[in-house]
Amino acid sequence: MFDDIKQKTLKITEALYRTTDLFSDAEPLKWSMRQNALDILNCPLSGSPQDIGHINFLVKDIFLKLELATGGTFISKTNFEVLRRAYSELLEEVSSVKDSYKNLLDSIVNLNETKQISDNQIKMLPKDVVGTKEENENHEEEVENEAVIKREIKHEDVTRTGNINRKEALILALKTRGPVSVGDLAKALVEAGTQVSEKTVQRELGTLVATGAIKQEGEKRWRRYFL
Repeated sequence: MFDDIKQKTLKITEALYRTTDLFSDAEPLKWSMRQNALDILNCPLSGSPQDIGHINFLVKDIFLKLELATGGTFISKTNFEVLRRAYSELLEEVSSVKDSYKNLLDSIVNLNETKQISDNQIKMLPKDVVGTKEENENHEEEVENEAVIKREIKHEDVTRTGNINRKEALILALKTRGPVSVGDLAKALVEAGTQVSEKTVQRELGTLVATGAIKQEGEKRWRRYFL
């Protein structure tokens, strides 16, 4: 399954490269879309929610940039629809990997529950039958380390999701409002239900400008951002 998805991703990437060959080398959309396509191609297909979420964000970002390219007559509607359909099918296949990953996790959980029952039965045995004190301490340390790792992964997922939502919201706001300031964008996010400071918005905008997703003009408080 993984090999088939990788091959399909490679073909879509080649198609996107051929389509963007028509762009000028000075057009940021050309390099930005190509970078998204390469990131999708290089993303590990482990089936983890974190990897699936990252691929989903990259594909949606390509959709936005394809719409911009179509509006600017960089590419035809036909090429846009072909690429959009291909990436939509890729997302469906990646989601099926996610379901397989979930089933695997459920199986592991069931095995752990069975093991826990066995461990409880062992605790009821005489002391000379169960493991040594050192073995029990090692086991407790492993359980504690596992809990710490899970907490860190959960925190990273929440942080990453927040960043993804903010970037999508910023791009949509710029698409509908035109050139705006950091303060106006921060207010727009708050009105949309996303609590975020102007400093955070400034940092996200800097990242989007650096990747070529958006543009800026002006200096300091007169600076405005646009697509």
